[in-house]
Amino acid sequence: MRRLKPRGYQSEAAAWALSRRGAVVCMPTGTGKTLVAALWIRELLRRGEARRVLVLEPTRFLVEQNAGFLRSQGIDAAPLHGSLPRLARERAWRSRVVVATPEIVVAEWARFTAQGFDAVVVDECHHTTGQDAYRRVMEGHHFRRRLGLSAYIPPSRRGEIEELIGEIRSWGWEDPRLRRYIPAWEAEIYEAPLNPSETRLYEELEKAWEKVAGHERALLGNAIRWLVRDGALALRESLESGERLKQVLPDTVSSLLYSPDVRLAHKLDALLRVLRDHEGFAKALVFVERVAVATYLHKALRGWGTALILGRRRIDPAAALEKARMRNTRVVVSTSAGEEGIDLPEADLMVVWSNTASPLRFIQRLGRVLRASEGARFRHRWVVFITTPDTVDVDSLVDGLLEARRAGVHVNIDPGVVDYVWSLSRRRRVLEALENPMPIDVLARGLEMPLDRAREAVGWLLERGFAVYIYTGIGRIYASKTAIPALYERFAEDLNPSQDLEAKVTVYLDGRKAASFRGRLAATSRKLQTLLARVGHLSRLRFSTQIEVSRGLFRLVNLNYAYRIDDAETLKLVLDNAYSCASYSKYLPPR
Repeated sequence: MRRLKPRGYQSEAAAWALSRRGAVVCMPTGTGKTLVAALWIRELLRRGEARRVLVLEPTRFLVEQNAGFLRSQGIDAAPLHGSLPRLARERAWRSRVVVATPEIVVAEWARFTAQGFDAVVVDECHHTTGQDAYRRVMEGHHFRRRLGLSAYIPPSRRGEIEELIGEIRSWGWEDPRLRRYIPAWEAEIYEAPLNPSETRLYEELEKAWEKVAGHERALLGNAIRWLVRDGALALRESLESGERLKQVLPDTVSSLLYSPDVRLAHKLDALLRVLRDHEGFAKALVFVERVAVATYLHKALRGWGTALILGRRRIDPAAALEKARMRNTRVVVSTSAGEEGIDLPEADLMVVWSNTASPLRFIQRLGRVLRASEGARFRHRWVVFITTPDTVDVDSLVDGLLEARRAGVHVNIDPGVVDYVWSLSRRRRVLEALENPMPIDVLARGLEMPLDRAREAVGWLLERGFAVYIYTGIGRIYASKTAIPALYERFAEDLNPSQDLEAKVTVYLDGRKAASFRGRLAATSRKLQTLLARVGHLSRLRFSTQIEVSRGLFRLVNLNYAYRIDDAETLKLVLDNAYSCASYSKYLPPR
């Protein structure tokens, strides 16, 4: 990504924030708040008014996304969250700008306080209230400069946010400079992680699933999905009403399921957070798959003024709809009965509790928010997906998003968020396995995955910069990006470049030829580093040279590095491997 030229109101907001010790910039989503932060950070570092900057993000998704954006704008920013390996976290702490979740900052407090951070950006700063980790960071460390960012500050949180960060100023919907950038609706993802007891239950179910086949495997697959999609209550109900499931579930799973530490509905805390964060909504629709869970939520949310839609056979639909449309009913909890055939009221907030990969049902749900009447007063609308990270629930969410896109329905959610969610799904097993570099056929066998499926997954990771590969005497070796040091340790001969080899290097950016260089390693490396700093990332690099195999006889070597190169470490890996081709060229297949 090229450096973006700021719009007038973005420069105005950055200048206003720089004139204060503490400031909160409030702008609607889609208007470029993150660029305001980049301008603020860059200027503080340039003036010497800050040595180190901490950027707080509420989720791992946003950590990765916004760290990448800041790097694309010329800022040395590193992502930091609990899913990263220890060595990657240690490297991240050394960056001038660290983009982190508040939870990892609290968990590594001693390291954080030793780094000398004197400025902070608090993204989605309405999360500073009611979130212990956010408050501990903001109250437990003195930042000389503070910047908050939010699309919406709930009135009940305004005083607290001003006390923690600083004065609030809004660039609102009515500003004509902003209006054309504001979407009519947008989507968000909220995480609902399992606690340790629930994680153990999930892992035991997965172990049982791996040991069986056929009908038993299908039953256990459903049990896993019910647990992470709907909650332990759904799994309990299925167990108590189905003899076949009782016969398949191991005793350890049954006892864990009824442990007092296993919550009936682990997504409830996230749902309450959604309702609080979107304070001011007129009516919310909550889509739930299971009747037992819908009934449970109806009771749990009674203080919000709720209506329950279960379908014609279970309740009086006329009475239920009358209650749902009442002005003082703010939350409507509905099973799949509300997705079609029942004329639910319009809503400005839709919450998807039970994720589905079905494109038809996915689109039907979105229609409940997208169909607001033309004559209605304009109100920004939200779609929120609650997902259980590191489980198959993420697969269903991402599959639904992708299928909707293929069906021509644009889901207004940042592609970077979708990409990162994908990397945390069950298919993340591929990425985790690649912490140990290996050929792709070994990867497929180790994961008991069809080779084509492994290639598809690895291709996705390569395209988005999560994985890399090098050429060796035993073929291509694939690795996660965090395993680059392991590649140097295990394949030293294939990463020991010749300083005298002459080669042609052609670089592509998003499918287009961007540049071509001919020369030795040192000169080519300097040119590519300059290009990378200017454009932000390279999408492919082709390498061509000739190797003398005997007196007067040469072998033509063509190498293709078809993956995202977005930092100096990855660029060095590619060039070191390419200019080492004399060590493995005789093993390359002829072209």
